[in-house]
This record gives sequence, C-alpha cells and structure tokens, in this order.
Amino acid sequence: MKTQENSKTVKLYTGSYNAPVLTGDGSAYQGNGEGICLWSFDEETGGLEKQESYGQALNASWLTFSPDCHLLYAVNELDDYQGTHGGALSAYKIEDDGRLAMINILPVMGAAPCHVSCDEQRRFVYTANYNGGSLSCFRLAEDGSLSEMYWQLVHQFGEKENRDGRDRLRNPVRQEKPHVHSAAIKGDTLWIADLGTDEVSCMAPGKCGGEMERAASVFLPVGSGPRSIAFSNDGSHVYVTCELSNEIAVLQWEKEEKRISVQQMISSLPENDGNGEKTQSSTVGGIVLSPDGRYLYVGNRGDDSIGVYHVDNQGSLIGVQWISSDGRNPRGFQISPSGRWLLAANQDSDNLVVFERDGETGKLEKRWVYEAGAVVCLQFLK
Repeated sequence: MKTQENSKTVKLYTGSYNAPVLTGDGSAYQGNGEGICLWSFDEETGGLEKQESYGQALNASWLTFSPDCHLLYAVNELDDYQGTHGGALSAYKIEDDGRLAMINILPVMGAAPCHVSCDEQRRFVYTANYNGGSLSCFRLAEDGSLSEMYWQLVHQFGEKENRDGRDRLRNPVRQEKPHVHSAAIKGDTLWIADLGTDEVSCMAPGKCGGEMERAASVFLPVGSGPRSIAFSNDGSHVYVTCELSNEIAVLQWEKEEKRISVQQMISSLPENDGNGEKTQSSTVGGIVLSPDGRYLYVGNRGDDSIGVYHVDNQGSLIGVQWISSDGRNPRGFQISPSGRWLLAANQDSDNLVVFERDGETGKLEKRWVYEAGAVVCLQFLK
C-alpha cells in the first residue's frame, strides 16, 4: 500500500490513446492523449491536478496494479509492435511519490491488447488482445518485472461457436472473428469476454498449478457483443456490458457446481421518447460497481450518457438515472476510494468529468470538468 500525501488526497492514473490503432469497425484511430498521466485527486472537493505524463507509453488503454500497489502494468494497444503483428505489455515501478519508473516491455503476440489483470498472488498478468482474438499470460519475476509469455489462448470459430445458426446471425462487421475484450480476475478465477463469439467464460487453476483450465462458459444472445466485466463483492454475480446490443448481462456464478447462468438482460439505454425508441447509434462500454455493491454504472457511447442502476438483493438491476456524460464517448469510469465521486473519461471530447455520488440513492451530479486527451482508463492508487 502506497502512502498518499494526506488523507484527503489520492493518486489517480489515466491511460490514453496517442498512436494509431485499428478500431472495432476496421478504421484507423489516432488519439491525442499523453500516454499515462499521474494526477492528484482531492477527496474533499473533487478537484484534480495533473502531476506527470509519460508520453512514451503508447496507447496505454488499460492499466492495473499489482496487489501491493507497488507496480503498474499497462497494455500498449498497438497492431504491430516491433514487427510482431501485435501489441505490447509494459511494467512500471511506482515510486514513493507515485511517479513511474519503467521496468520492461514485452510483446503480447496478439494485436490491439485492450485489457490487463494481475492475479492476487502476483505471479501472472493476463492481457485480452482484441484484434488478435487471444489471451496472453505472462509470468512475473520476483521483482514484478515481466519474465516471459507463459502461455496463450487463441479463440477461433468452431462447432460450438456456430451452433444453432449463430454464424449466420452475428454482426458481419464487428463479429467477423473472435475479439477478446476483457480478461478480469476475481479470486482465483479468470473471466474472459469475447465480443466476437458472444461467449463469456471463466478459467480456474489447473490441478498441477500450471496453465489455467476452462471451468465454465455461457453464450449470450447472438449479436450481444460482451465487452467489459464487473463483479459483485462476493463473486456470486458477474455483470457484463454487451456493446452491440446495448445491454447489461447479469450472470449468476455457482462456483462449486462450476455453472454460469444468465439471470437478467437489461437495456443500458434510457427511453428517448414516449414510444420507447432507443438510440440506435450508441454502444455501451465501461462498467463499474460502487464499493458497497449497491449501485452499478455504465457508459453509453453515442447516447453519451451514464446509466445508474440499483442492485437488488438477488443481484438483479433496476434503472435509477441516466445523466449526460458532459462529453462525447464516455468510455472509462472509476469511483474514488471514498465512494463519494465518480470520474468519467469522454474519449472523443478530450475531457474528464467529476460527478458527486449520493451514497443512498446512487445518483450522480456533475461538479467539475477537466481537459484530458483521449483518456479511456482510470485507476486510483489505494
């Protein structure tokens, strides 16, 4: 655990796009971000102050910490890092003042890595490689540096992925091949969301302590496009944004039985008029749960709103509020350690918006707006 300057101030790291990369629809995107930025955040006022930027961190579109918060790992969402036809993964040491010192970088051998997680024992780091349709596992050295790529799982369209005519019903542009979008850790289980195959799967440690083995999986309705993942505090429920259908999937996880079941599919969008028509050009993205597990927040990119949901006693969702993100393409979210503030990153309008949370109702109220180029990921140092 890193020491903060005082009890009111916490460190925030943001990741952004600052180099070309292919997007989900095949077009090229060049963001005007600063790589990774270090900010100081005031828990009393909601004020932000930028302290340092690391422009050499190319397309740092997702960040994660080691369990002791002494290290930061960042994906480099690139399509051809040093001729490898894939992106890269970077490891940084977090100094006592929060500044970053580069340790090393390795290719992930899969194009456009967009998510990264570290296991609770600080033995392995996992990347989801979107355009590569793969998951890469890296073994960590004792000092937390990246030792080697230990194993890789490459998704393909096979018999089970094409069963019941799913191959004919998938989105022809966005689901032309597997697209692994998230690789999220909860306890000793690794959860994988594949936007291209509509499958959410989980992996558990193998009997001999080697490669992880698939424990269970579930296919969401065809064309859903599962993207980002959040977990209930006890791990019994998994919440997944479905980018292509603008829904949130509520999954029930029965660990002992190794069974995943779909409990609820609920729209991420507000009703825009009396006829209940939805915004057709929108795609849901980021997702985050409040620290107490009572409220869930998602970002609707296109509708440019943040959806607020109450989590009931059974883990199901009830819509509470939809509020403007005060920008374009609200992609990344994070709740401050106190739970009082939610920060939203609007990628296409280059701003960070600070909302104050009502702990009782979960509702948001906008407080501050800050300039921040192409930010897509936020992580508080705790």
